[in-house]
Amino acid sequence: MKPLDRTLAWQRVARSAAVLAVATGLLALPATAEITTVEAVGVVPLRDDQPLRRPPREMAEELALASAVRQVAEDQLRNYDPERDAELLDAALGKRPLDYVSGYRTLEDRGERAALFSEDPEVDNEYVVLVEVKVEAGRLRERLGRSGLLAATQHGDRRHRVRIVLEDVETWASYRAVATLLEDLGVQSAVPVEMVRGRAVMDVQGSRSPDALMAALVRAAPPNLRLVPLGTEGDTLRLRANFLGSPASPDDASRAD
Repeated sequence: MKPLDRTLAWQRVARSAAVLAVATGLLALPATAEITTVEAVGVVPLRDDQPLRRPPREMAEELALASAVRQVAEDQLRNYDPERDAELLDAALGKRPLDYVSGYRTLEDRGERAALFSEDPEVDNEYVVLVEVKVEAGRLRERLGRSGLLAATQHGDRRHRVRIVLEDVETWASYRAVATLLEDLGVQSAVPVEMVRGRAVMDVQGSRSPDALMAALVRAAPPNLRLVPLGTEGDTLRLRANFLGSPASPDDASRAD
């Protein structure tokens, strides 16, 4: 099952699960509960030939909640490999991943805008929200432990979650060039968190620390991709990115405009 299909399956139960949990007091937490707060983006592609059955904001929020739960779960799996372990993680989380959400608030309702996150050329617009989610990390870890997945992924190199901030990004092609470079470097995942004119933020998981990833990016950048290091702070690295070639496709060109 593709990642998007899995997320869409989660969204069908997300709203009813959250409402039921509030109504029955399932979100009441013990004072010692371990809570992890993360930010997640929810994106709903909008197509004229495929009308939505529910308000797009509601669907986008549910996608963000599901993404946040999965993000916290993956962080607990030291050597998680999406290609190898994704279906095992699906099984461990079960059909009610929102059971692990203790609360959330929408930080930004960015509304409908031209498609930036979707790579489907038939999607012209999308609805985007940025949500802060409180995830019950302790309960989630217990669940992963009972499933055996936690122990199975404890061997191997340490995983790092790095936030890459690209400054002075003026075209879609510049962002795509960096994303492609990350794929070439073998990162486990690179998820866009924010994308506005002049700035893009990516959440990257892989085996390299921020400093090591910065060095690898600059060293491996092709001649038509100019990367200028702006420094690292904690788990965040900043780069100035400028793609010098032409957009790879007419779709890229239209988005750049």
